[in-house]
Formats: sequence, structure tokens, C-alpha cells
Amino acid sequence: MSPHPISALYRDLDTKRDRVAIHDGATVLRYGALVDLVERAAAALLRQVAPGARIGLCAENSWGNIVAYLAILRAGAVWVPINPNNGAGLNSALMARAGLALALCDDASRASLGDPGAPVIGLDGWLAGPLPAGELPAISGRPEAAFAIKFTGGSTGVPKGVVQTTRSAGAALASLEAFYRFGPEDVHLAVAPLSHGASHYILPVLAAGAAHVVLARPDRSAILAELKRRVSVVFLPPTLIRMLMDEADFGPADFPALRHITYSAAPMAPAVIEEAISRFGPVLSTLYGQTEAPMAITGLTPDQLARPELRATVGFPFPGIDVAVLTEAGEIVARKVTGEVLVRGDLTETFYLDAPDLTAEARFKGWLRTGDIGRIGADGALAIVGRAKEMIITGGYNVYFAEVEQALVAHPGVREACAFGVEDPVWGERLEVAVVTGAPVEELHAFMRERVGPVRTPKQFHRVAGLPRNPVGKVVRTDVRTLVSQEQA
Repeated sequence: MSPHPISALYRDLDTKRDRVAIHDGATVLRYGALVDLVERAAAALLRQVAPGARIGLCAENSWGNIVAYLAILRAGAVWVPINPNNGAGLNSALMARAGLALALCDDASRASLGDPGAPVIGLDGWLAGPLPAGELPAISGRPEAAFAIKFTGGSTGVPKGVVQTTRSAGAALASLEAFYRFGPEDVHLAVAPLSHGASHYILPVLAAGAAHVVLARPDRSAILAELKRRVSVVFLPPTLIRMLMDEADFGPADFPALRHITYSAAPMAPAVIEEAISRFGPVLSTLYGQTEAPMAITGLTPDQLARPELRATVGFPFPGIDVAVLTEAGEIVARKVTGEVLVRGDLTETFYLDAPDLTAEARFKGWLRTGDIGRIGADGALAIVGRAKEMIITGGYNVYFAEVEQALVAHPGVREACAFGVEDPVWGERLEVAVVTGAPVEELHAFMRERVGPVRTPKQFHRVAGLPRNPVGKVVRTDVRTLVSQEQA
């Protein structure tokens, strides 16, 4: 039986007890105090719910958020992260589907929590008040037990509830430990929302006796100040990396401790990768995963991302992960063919909440169907072409939006792009694109025809000030189409 991931908190505790575990503004928690507080909070939770209960957590990034997360796990409960950037109506609906027994919420997020359908504990006062010690059960490592229930971003429809098992969470933990090789000297900057992928950094950092520096919001000046001061690892979306480069003039010498800036959730144009490496140093890395196979399907280390021929890929599979593609003919192929990306391994031990038919649909002969379209090169690196459902058939040709967007953002004058289809009496569907750029449309049109040919060149380019995003930070294609329609009206 594999140990529950919470066991990582206790690894080498005697040697790290006096080290700083969390630094959050004026609050500093050392490992000894952190473990004591986590255990008291876990015991308090078990006075209200039983192990296995589903507990919602809605909070900004903070030391309290991390303590609550660890306490839920130590109590043997199921962590259900609730995004405080969602509206109250959406959160109420998601929590009703999750079937919460209890909800924890900080003061700043109370208005967005909505109605959890369960008792609510105010996180700020709860952790500041007396938490008597109590009996805790032994840490259970049942691999099939639920670890977390997370809801997908919902950028193309209604968010799906994904139950991540202990086995899946343990696989993600092991992969991140191998990828980063954290040591006691490391400092991780927790600035991406801990309600999402960034939560996977909590345990591997603590397992190594390293420290978390926590920022509640992605303030660019504060991020740069922390990166210059002491941070060695940070996980950021590509848009924020771009914003940091626009924020100030800096070079690699300004970041003496930095060894990983990891981006995920969206591709980054090769030209932007090159600029980021020149500005931050050879520290850029990337991960590819999804809620159904969290964080660590494939990755590129800084050394690998320094190789230009790999920058259009999402890297190589982690140990214990098999990746292949499924062709339209239903064949599983390992190399040099474009098809739906398949993944197999402990990381994929997840299922959809109360949706056995949907879970079965996402499986094929023991593989997880990711819904991404990709191609595995001769070297084993995976390149993502697009989403299986994010494509159009125009003039009889399949065109994936992602391949159009990736080609367009390679233009030095393009910041962002989002392609979409419009019904057309001649083409069936007509390819159009919203683009954040100062470049002339004629120049973009010529650039695309030369780069990807006429089929994948949009029939119309719509210049916009910015692309609409959901609370998770993903571009919402349907909202982009609406924005363009409104601006044309």
C-alpha cells in the first residue's frame, strides 16, 4: 500500500522542525509549529465530520489556505477546492454537486462562496483561535480512496467534477519531486491559485524541508521583488510571464537563486520562450497535464527547453507514464502520427463525479483519452496540435484552432490569438481569429499564408484589446466569438 501523500509533510521532520516552512507577509511558520497546527486543525475537523467526508475550501492564497489543505488531508477527508474568483452562483452549483459535509472559507472569499449546503467555518478566526489537540487516526494510504474533487475549467462547457484518487495524487507528487529535485535551500513562490494546479507544489516543497513564500494576488512588482530576493521555483501562466517582462527592465543577474520558472495551462510561442530565457536566464521549464491526469504527463526541464527544436512540444513523458495517440481508424500508435493523445499510468487513476458513462467514454483499452490532438516525434517528445472538439471542417479540411493560434503568435507583433469558426455557405465553416496586436492585418495575413498555407490562414482577423477569460484564466472561445460579434454590431 502506497503512503498517503500527506506523509510527505512528516518526512525528516526532526531535522527540519526549526526551518521556515511558510512565509506569508508578517506570518512565518516553522515546520514544528506547522505540523502542530495542522494536527490540531485536523482533530477539530474530525469533531464535526468523519474521515472520507468532503470538505470545501474557498480561500485566497495564504498560510491559512495551506494549513487548511493539509488539515483536510490529515483528517482523511476529501479536499474540494472552490475558486474564490468564481461567482457565488457557480460555486453554489458546484458545491451542491460535490455534496459537501463542511466548508472552510476565509473572510475575503465569503461573498463568492455562495451556498455550500453545509456548515461554514470562517478560516481566519478558526485558525487564530484555540484548537485543542485531539486523537487522530493513522494515516491511510488506500490507493483507490478519493483524495480530491476538482472541477474542470469549463472553457468549452459545464465544468466536470473529477475525483482524483490517492494513487493519482501520489503519482503527481513523485513526478514533481523527480522533476524539481527540491532541497532544503529551495524557496517556492506560491502565486498561482492554490485552488488549482499550484496546489500540487505544496507537498513536494514541504517534503524537502524547503519553504513556501505566499502571495495572495499576482501583483507584478511583488512577484519580481520576491524572484530577485530569494525564490528558486515559481509556477506561472504564460500571460503572467509576458506581463512580468513588460513590467520592468531586468536580466538574469537579477535572479541569483532562480532555477525554475515553470509555465503550463497554455502554450508559449517560441519567440516568447527565447525572450524569457534571455531575460530570466536558462530557467524556463514546462509541464503538461490536465485535471484527469494532474500536472505531470510530460515536461521539459530548463536544459531541454533551451533546445530550440523542442520548444514547439510539451516534452517527454514522466517515468511511469505511457503516452500514445489514437488514430481516426482506432489504432494506438506510438510515433509520427497525429491523433488523440492517450495516457496510461497511476496518474490517470481518476474518474468523473457521479458520471460513470462519462468516465467510460474517456477510456479506451486501459488508456485515458485526453481530448487533446497531438503527435509524438521520433525523439519521443509530444507536440499538442489542438483539442479534439476545438476544430472546424472548412472546405473539407480539418483545422484545429490551436495550430492556427500557435502559428499566429509566432509573429513578433502578436500578443495573443483565439481562432473560431463561423458558419459559411461556401466553406461550411469559415476560419476567423481574434488577435491582440499592433501589426497590420495585411501583414498577418501574408505571414500566415507563408507559414501554414491558405487553408489554415483565417479569412478574417479581428483586432481586439484583450481576450476574455474565465476565473481559472483560460480563454473562453464562445465569449471571444460574442465579443467579436458585439464589436461588429
